Amino acid sequence: MSWQGQVLRVNLTAGTCEAEPLNTKWAQEYLGERGLATKYLWENMDPKADSMGPENVLIFATGPLTGTMASTSGRYVVVTKGPLTGAIACSNSGGKFGAELKYAGYDLLLIEGRSEEPVYLLIQDERVTLEPADEIWGTTVWNTEEWIRSKHSNPQLKVATIGVAGEQGVRYAAVINDLHRAAGRSGVGAVMGSKNLKAVATRGTRGVAVKDPVRFMEAVNHAKKILVDSSGRAALTKYGTNEMLTTQQAFGGLPTRNFQEV
Repeated sequence: MSWQGQVLRVNLTAGTCEAEPLNTKWAQEYLGERGLATKYLWENMDPKADSMGPENVLIFATGPLTGTMASTSGRYVVVTKGPLTGAIACSNSGGKFGAELKYAGYDLLLIEGRSEEPVYLLIQDERVTLEPADEIWGTTVWNTEEWIRSKHSNPQLKVATIGVAGEQGVRYAAVINDLHRAAGRSGVGAVMGSKNLKAVATRGTRGVAVKDPVRFMEAVNHAKKILVDSSGRAALTKYGTNEMLTTQQAFGGLPTRNFQEV
């Protein structure tokens, strides 16, 4: 496991950014990413909170393998109370943002409150600041990423941002990172917009470590071989998750007519 042992708590109402110890008991019990983030959401928010209100909590979470050589370990999740359903919402994205957050020293980013003015969060290892986002509010996700990297003269910054849909509270808005990677489910971008948070930009130099690198790489290589030899790999490589559409339909996984024909 490659835990960094820190949670970054950002209160947009107060304008504070503070690191706190990771709850290692929860990390062991809930493993990380979706499970751990859901536990933090449950413990830090009133279940009756308005999903688009300042009392909602928005969490970016990594897992114990994030940033390592393990396959698919670049992914991260966004967890919050969803604006579409009022239930727990979880959206998953790839790219390099998750690993970069981990390299900056944080297993989980917990955002609460609402900023009075548009801001973005800048994370550079232990240096964490809230920056004015007036110049990029109302712009596309692509322009936002490019502007932030240029503003800070750092092409290595990894950025997760919302576009105009998120700013306007469209309840199925996405969070986009690395220009074309999407946490596209459950309207997490709308919650981010409701907090007047345009983007999170992170750059880390701390890396990650595992307890037994030799045995870890043996397990990684074994898992990679299983993936390469898998019968579904070629189709997924060619078509992406669209390849699973027919299978999903066959066992009733698609909400056609609100599942009335399952």
